[in-house]
Amino acid sequence: MRLLVGLGNPGSKYESTRHNVGFAAVDAAARAAGADDWRVWGKSLVCKGSLAGAPLLFAKPQTYMNLSGEAVQALMTFYKIAPADVAVATDDVTLPLGSLRLRASGGHGGHNGLRDIIARVGEAFPRIRIGVGLCPPGRDLAAFVLARLSPAEQTALAPVIGEFPAILETVLTKGWDLASTRHGRRAEA
Repeated sequence: MRLLVGLGNPGSKYESTRHNVGFAAVDAAARAAGADDWRVWGKSLVCKGSLAGAPLLFAKPQTYMNLSGEAVQALMTFYKIAPADVAVATDDVTLPLGSLRLRASGGHGGHNGLRDIIARVGEAFPRIRIGVGLCPPGRDLAAFVLARLSPAEQTALAPVIGEFPAILETVLTKGWDLASTRHGRRAEA
């Protein structure tokens, strides 16, 4: 079984914010995979489905962003999932809105959710970074990522979120290198 984790913050207060695009991506992938209903498991919402013949566990940690590693580590331990079989979808404020970067491993790039996961399970897990735009100079970064996306921003992100099932299918059938080449994109800043 493989685990796809979308990072975000729980609750309606955070819906449609930049920080919750990981949740949106995992929701889209779970729908495409014919997943069962979301249910509470430990400190996450989880559901199961399959894509390209591979069983998948989808998760949305409910620990709030900065403690995401706690939920991810618990899922990996219970289901005996190796880091290479985990993928984390998250927002990225260093990428222009609508950009997509796939990596088989790496650092946290200043992202606190990734930082906590790395602290608990190491760096050897793939990540899918979704560009939510660059934080304007002088604006508080926390306020920027917790702000709701405008309708225009949501429209710009819709193709990336909609492409998530195809990205996962490429990963599952062809691997991360080909998925990165085929689906990675750089939007205009």
